[in-house]
Amino acid sequence: MSSETISVVFFDLGDTLVSPSREWIPGAKNVLSTLRAKGIRLGLISNTGTLSRTQLLQLLPNDFDLTVFDSELILLSSEVGVEKPTVTIFRLAVERSGSQASRCLFCTESLVDTLAAQQVGMRVARLQKPPASDLQELIDGLTQVGMLL
Repeated sequence: MSSETISVVFFDLGDTLVSPSREWIPGAKNVLSTLRAKGIRLGLISNTGTLSRTQLLQLLPNDFDLTVFDSELILLSSEVGVEKPTVTIFRLAVERSGSQASRCLFCTESLVDTLAAQQVGMRVARLQKPPASDLQELIDGLTQVGMLL
């Protein structure tokens, strides 16, 4: 793999993978399965307040499966004790990935969170908020710019 390709993709949850109405963002499940099929490790970086994982799962689609994500790459603020947009949570994500920051991609709709991720050297994909989400275009976009083989 060239140094330009990504090896880990982290996602925010709300408005990135899941809509405010607790439905999947169009194309989200396909994006996750395509990335996994290409050998990309998946993670989550999400502000979850004081919610436990059980409480969080009750707010997500019924078929939302945390096992799609590498367990060490699930960074929920309620568990790690730090929230986005502090750079600490992004540093922790990179550290847990075991990859160089430049091989990690963070996907979110938040401008401030993308700036924080870039502060630690991560690459970012800033997506449109629902209902205009462009998440389903992520795979083609990453391939076109050489970040995904």
